[in-house]
Amino acid sequence: MIRIVIISFALCLAVALSAPVDHVSSTTQPPVAILESSHEKHEDGSYNFSYLGEDGTHRKEEAVVRNQGTKNEYLEISGSYSYFDANGKEVTVNYKADDHGFVPEGGAILPQISLAAKQVSEQVSQPELDYDKPPRV
Repeated sequence: MIRIVIISFALCLAVALSAPVDHVSSTTQPPVAILESSHEKHEDGSYNFSYLGEDGTHRKEEAVVRNQGTKNEYLEISGSYSYFDANGKEVTVNYKADDHGFVPEGGAILPQISLAAKQVSEQVSQPELDYDKPPRV
């Protein structure tokens, strides 16, 4: 279990460090208006949401509960987001996350990171939960 946590943390850190760094100017940008948005949260913990900004950015995410009511219950999440870089090119990232980890693909994510995340998520067997989950509120 600790191995999964360490690998997941390392992959998230690698993704964060691989992101391009934009130098923030001293001028403050006005907030971006949200043109469309939707969200649903269900009793079982599943959900979906999306939004579209006036600058063309958008995000969409869906989560489904797997192994519901068991000790190995988890959310299977899939989604995508996109934005326009400094050159006006649209950057899109697709991702999934489940009990095996987080796998981002596309956009500014280095292919080596996507491949490593995918390989780790595919080789991990059902995690051994050595703790009791807190009760749902």
